[in-house]
Amino acid sequence: MGSLRPWNLFGRTLYIASTEGGALNSNLAIQLSQARARQQAQEASRFSSPFARNLAYLLWPFSAAWALLWIARWRYRDADRLRELESKPGGAILLDLLAWRVTAHLGPYQVPNFSKAKMHEEPLKILQDPVLLDHERMRALSRLGQLSQRRMAALSFSPPGKQQGSPLVAIEPLLFEAFYEDSASATKSPGTSSDTHRAAAAKIILDVVAACPSQDRAVPAWVLSGLVKAQGIPWQVGPQGEELRATLLLQLLRTPSNAAAVGSLPEVQQYLGDAGIKRKEDTAWPLKAYLMSGETHDLLRKGARLVTKQCPGAVESRTKRDRDTPTLQTKRDVRNFWTSILLTAGWASFQHWTAVFTAQAVLQLLAGIGSASAGAVVLEAIWTAEEHVIQTEWYWEGVYSTPASAAMTLVNCVALAWAARFACILPFAFSRLFKDDYMDAYRTFT
Repeated sequence: MGSLRPWNLFGRTLYIASTEGGALNSNLAIQLSQARARQQAQEASRFSSPFARNLAYLLWPFSAAWALLWIARWRYRDADRLRELESKPGGAILLDLLAWRVTAHLGPYQVPNFSKAKMHEEPLKILQDPVLLDHERMRALSRLGQLSQRRMAALSFSPPGKQQGSPLVAIEPLLFEAFYEDSASATKSPGTSSDTHRAAAAKIILDVVAACPSQDRAVPAWVLSGLVKAQGIPWQVGPQGEELRATLLLQLLRTPSNAAAVGSLPEVQQYLGDAGIKRKEDTAWPLKAYLMSGETHDLLRKGARLVTKQCPGAVESRTKRDRDTPTLQTKRDVRNFWTSILLTAGWASFQHWTAVFTAQAVLQLLAGIGSASAGAVVLEAIWTAEEHVIQTEWYWEGVYSTPASAAMTLVNCVALAWAARFACILPFAFSRLFKDDYMDAYRTFT
């Protein structure tokens, strides 16, 4: 009997028999190939469609993740047990994982346990120590930043040792680090570790101020003075740095006591009476220059009007001018969405590129890019909607969060199973793991 030579052609194994064996070898090769084909058909028939196959593959790991997070929420509802976890080997990594923004989309909400255990108190105590190593300070700022990204968690901040209090009073060490030194000492040289710390502190301050109602934003006068004179990151980073400063000042001036304090702060009066800026980012890409531009004239005018209500004649109001660009919040949201689409289109081009320059090949490439972009839009829309749900008070309270998280997990499985046919899964995962943190995609100013 002649030998059979296996050939794997396009996923199907064919056994080619030598012609020396006659018809018997040929029949044997045909029977083996048919058996192989029947086995592949039986395996494929287990799922009626690629969608059902993808859903079956995703449902088990997502269900396991949801169950583990449910166990973690039940186990660490004990505040003492949660606080002790950080001192154990690997405990800090587990806490980072539980407080991660992506984790909130995979199972029951973990951040309420952090709030009940007052996990913000220890970092605030550490930041009050004048002698700290860089990694100790950064670790404390990182933990506070994980909590302040969630609105309800930021509202639960209270001074150490107190059950309740103003969140802005609780983060006074951060206010001091971000603003007080700027008004009392020379500017530190850029690129030092202090710049990184102050940038992290500024992000936490922005989160807490945005979370607080306007009547709870009272701050000492030196905060307002230090804000208008602050230098370095993030206040002097591109045109939007100045717009970020003006936006934060306007949020603080919505509190009557802060607006009244401006009457004795000439540097703030001078800043509000300025004509403001209208500048675009220095780049060759028109859309990027538009989305990275900064305008402050309307913000300064609104701030001046708030001060004038409390201190008539303190600041001369400027003539109203229309903005050439949207608000800072809109520009950031559009830029984050546009960046995700660019990542998806680039990856889809790489996946569908055949190096063949024909009309049919170009149409197939455009169709692949279009379908991947559509899939990215659907995934981004679902993710944004889930973010809004997670930030609500009813989801924070925990009464309906468990069934809601299960429904959220199922929606994620269905959406990913549907989008798996397009080249958008990898860019979506990259955006969630890296891009969102780098670009502050979740920053809000409302």
